[in-house]
Amino acid sequence: MKFLRSSFFPAALLLAAASLSFHTTAAQSPSAPETHVRVNWQAFVSGTDGAQRLASLKKAVAKMRSLDTSAPDSADFRRSWKYWANIHGYLGTGSPFGTLAYQSQRLKTYGLEQFLPFLVGTSSKPGITDQTPPDALAKTVWATCQHSPQGTQLNFFGWHRMYLYYFERVLRWAAEDPTLTLPYWDYTNPAQTALPVAFQDDASPLYDWRRSEALNEGLAALNPDVTDIDGPLTTDTNFLQYEGDIERGVHGNVHCSVGQTCPVALMGLVGVAANDPIFYEHHANIDRMWSCWQHSHPTEQPGDWQNQQFTFVDETGAKVTRTVKDFIDTKALGYVYDNDSKCAREPAIVVAQAIRQAVPNVLFSVKPLSLNQTSTSVDVSIPAEKVKSLVGAKPQRTKLVLRDVSSVSAPGALVNVYIEKKGAPATRKHVATINCARHAARGTRCTHVRIRRDSPTAVSRTARHGGPDDNVRSDFRTGGFNRKAGRTKRAENSAPGRDSARVEVDHWRH
Repeated sequence: MKFLRSSFFPAALLLAAASLSFHTTAAQSPSAPETHVRVNWQAFVSGTDGAQRLASLKKAVAKMRSLDTSAPDSADFRRSWKYWANIHGYLGTGSPFGTLAYQSQRLKTYGLEQFLPFLVGTSSKPGITDQTPPDALAKTVWATCQHSPQGTQLNFFGWHRMYLYYFERVLRWAAEDPTLTLPYWDYTNPAQTALPVAFQDDASPLYDWRRSEALNEGLAALNPDVTDIDGPLTTDTNFLQYEGDIERGVHGNVHCSVGQTCPVALMGLVGVAANDPIFYEHHANIDRMWSCWQHSHPTEQPGDWQNQQFTFVDETGAKVTRTVKDFIDTKALGYVYDNDSKCAREPAIVVAQAIRQAVPNVLFSVKPLSLNQTSTSVDVSIPAEKVKSLVGAKPQRTKLVLRDVSSVSAPGALVNVYIEKKGAPATRKHVATINCARHAARGTRCTHVRIRRDSPTAVSRTARHGGPDDNVRSDFRTGGFNRKAGRTKRAENSAPGRDSARVEVDHWRH
């Protein structure tokens, strides 16, 4: 099996299997909804009822697709696949994601012309077209997905939970199966990073030709390094920090990896990503990540973000407006996840709160450097005398800090960051992946992807001092994908020399 990555560091631990219950009918109050269990994809298609569950899902997607040509003002159109994809985002003159012409020119500007067919289509395969909301309701609900632009954090978790809730209700209606429950693709488990087989069948309504060919053909899997959420789950200190880190991290990494790259349709372009059926299994896992945080932080109180309202349509095609606070408790909505308590690959390392909040001493700083087309390395030398002057001879911990990692345009690849002991390549570790998935709306640029010391994408690896000097090498690599061969390769940046970063090594006293 090939991974969509530049280097191979298979994780040692797998998530433990959980005992499952797909559908519970335990005694509940008359007003409480029946509780469904969202399970991982492998569990969804396994067991005596697995084939039936998969058949129901396929039936639902096929039914929704069949409604795409319904009368624009009808309830059926509001239950169609096209309508629901457009709720997340669409292209057209009234869309924040711009028009087809705008996105086409954007690819050309970034030097990604080879990916135009995935946007505009070919002689035998359909492309994306500009659309116009047919009525006032569509104008209200289309392209309302909450993805945070630089410097702002929107209601990412809240909006997408509401979106999936109503989408799942439409699925049940379309399948004529009230027990159908949306499964999640658990790529956080290194054993489940391959695209589920049912999505690889080109005769299935779950298939889309615009994904990376190697994923669709089962020749490659997602890189487990870019789907690891241990950092944010075990070290973030509050909900908003965690929400932002998941959105900027694993969420964007998967979008860019499943699609050809970012910002290429479908999955790599936020404005049209929901046209791909795997989008919903991806976001079900993102929603589960919120539940994981809720499980481990049961006393944390929600902030003002819970009072924001959003509008959708339900399975009858009727308009519904609700507040996020109504969607915080999934059990009250009628569903839970099979695993929201053992979500990390490794046990959390307990770090005293005082250490997290300590002001660091900067031991070494590298001036801003430009990243080249394939790989850029920088050596960091920390004089032992400087360390000892701060902490004495006792070994202490350090952290590599990446700040102001930025690009003036989409690089057309994920940027992977590694660290190793100089002269000892066997010590090399993956410590960060930078993606540009969020920067897809018209008028925004892929810029200033900031990695702070308390971010999951910052280094959480530790180094011991004791030698004359502590010499560390940090390596930035653009990880691309060879579509024809189904192998990984280093891809060129679309704007060589225009990507940059600043590297520092900070120290915290224990």
